[in-house]
Amino acid sequence: MSRELLPISIIVLMFAIGFFADPFVYTNAQGEIVSHWGADGRADGWMEKPLGLYLVPSLTAFFYFIFLIIPKIEICPANVEHFADQFWGFKVIFVFMMAAIYIAALIPSLGIWGNFDPLYVIVPAVALMFFYVGHMLSFTRRNYFIGIRTPWTLADERIWEKTNHFGSKLFWICGALALISLVSPIDMRLWIVLLPIIFAIVCIYFYSLYLYKKTKRAQEKGFGKKNKKAGRKSRK
Repeated sequence: MSRELLPISIIVLMFAIGFFADPFVYTNAQGEIVSHWGADGRADGWMEKPLGLYLVPSLTAFFYFIFLIIPKIEICPANVEHFADQFWGFKVIFVFMMAAIYIAALIPSLGIWGNFDPLYVIVPAVALMFFYVGHMLSFTRRNYFIGIRTPWTLADERIWEKTNHFGSKLFWICGALALISLVSPIDMRLWIVLLPIIFAIVCIYFYSLYLYKKTKRAQEKGFGKKNKKAGRKSRK
């Protein structure tokens, strides 16, 4: 539990930042602060001040709590324990990513760095998350909460392993493309980030289905050979 102090400390720090930043945050005429930026870095969304200050820290704390209880409710706890170190790293990276997004989103509302574009912090933080998920997937074992879970990966350990290794590579590619989007034309940024993710999800889904059907055909072929041998023996 001692190593959980790091992500917990970051979450507490996020709430503290929101509390102490409250008096210095700039708002519009409706008392709202900026909550969203377009691909060009311009503010195009607003949110009530209390919600804007504490939504991200609250969501981070909520998901972190979920991550903490997963090993306790998992049907195959030994499999989760196998990659416990990598899962702990995932929790740290997740909390760090959320903190980076939170601070980057808060800076413009504090009037700091007038030309600051939050996307130059948010996108690398998301890319880091992609890279680490890609790393973690190589260590996961079959379970019902963490990893690439399709009906076919859950049905066969070998399909789980191959699919997660395949997904690992795709997540690394998604992370690299997310970084490339920062130097791409503004009107292409969103597509460079989103389309690879959608493509990766579709590829992973059908790849696991392909492996399942391939495995099933191999099993049926093996059973057929056994039945032929058994038939020959019975005739003898």
